[in-house]
Amino acid sequence: MDSIKLRGDRYGGNTIISNCFIDNFLAGANEAQLKIYLYLSRCIGSDTPVDVSSIADRFNYTEKDVCRALDYWAKAGIILLEFDSDREITGITLNDPADAAQSRGLIGDDHQVQFSEKTLSSGKARPRKSVSYSSSKVTSFGRKPEVRELIFAVETYMRQTLSRKDMESLLFMYDELKFPVDLIEFLIEHCLESGADKMSYFMEVALSWDEKGIHDVAQAREYVRLYQNRTAREVMKEFGISGRNVTPVEAEYIDRWEKQYGFDLDIIREAASRTIKQTAKPSFTYADRILSSWHTSGVKSVSDIEVLDKNHSESTRSRYRAGRTSTARIQTNRFKNFSERDYGDMSDLEKELILKSMAKAGTNA
Repeated sequence: MDSIKLRGDRYGGNTIISNCFIDNFLAGANEAQLKIYLYLSRCIGSDTPVDVSSIADRFNYTEKDVCRALDYWAKAGIILLEFDSDREITGITLNDPADAAQSRGLIGDDHQVQFSEKTLSSGKARPRKSVSYSSSKVTSFGRKPEVRELIFAVETYMRQTLSRKDMESLLFMYDELKFPVDLIEFLIEHCLESGADKMSYFMEVALSWDEKGIHDVAQAREYVRLYQNRTAREVMKEFGISGRNVTPVEAEYIDRWEKQYGFDLDIIREAASRTIKQTAKPSFTYADRILSSWHTSGVKSVSDIEVLDKNHSESTRSRYRAGRTSTARIQTNRFKNFSERDYGDMSDLEKELILKSMAKAGTNA
């Protein structure tokens, strides 16, 4: 892959970050996005050649992670991307953050967002649930045809008229997080189906999805499918894991157990339970070995597992009995060899003992 041409203001010996960037863009970006922006700023100052692959290797990201981060900054107006005919990135121009902030209405009294301290879970600053926009901003937002449809859908779902604060929350998702309207609608549908009906909860989910790089409906559907299905929750519960979703690797295991092996939840739960009993800790790898063995043995239900256990127990007992019989035979043969190797009958042994006794008596006399 050819190097990407970087363009922007250069400052010899130092990497300077605009206060406008810190004030308006720092809090909304995740770790990968910030690292990549800072690295690009550093490379411009030192004329360091870059490409997507080298950036991915440097920070141990995938190339898709890098492209998503660059796309995030491009949508924010912080950078300008140039592409060739194959849609490969050939150039990156770092724009003045003040221009980007002004074009988005972030400078001045038109937009104020209060920020909380950095959270321990995500490691980045997250906005409080209360966001504040000017009346003109909210009115302008509500006039957009796609937004009017969104408002109608949300009010229908929630069975109530949206308040000013609710409108500001939707505007934050749309304007700050850059969520398309169909993603916001899907998010709210998902939350309502989960039993949550408060805009404050919708905001928490939106912030979480933004941190995970979820910015379209296809990504959201995949996330919900892999991370929040009933089987995943039950497996995590059986393993005693709480406070987090399954990792991508764990999700792949669960997907294999359900789709490739065709196991229902009861069988998977049984494997998880046996894993804890054997290892005293959650182990998807160990559980996979159990389930792989059951799949090879043709297990289709919990009753099939009981049959396997019974056959295994009987086989173990048979091997144990066979082993004891073999050991006893060996011991008997050893005794017989010892007792028969020197004397034909007991009379010979008695004569020898008498002669030894008489010889000993004569010596003592």
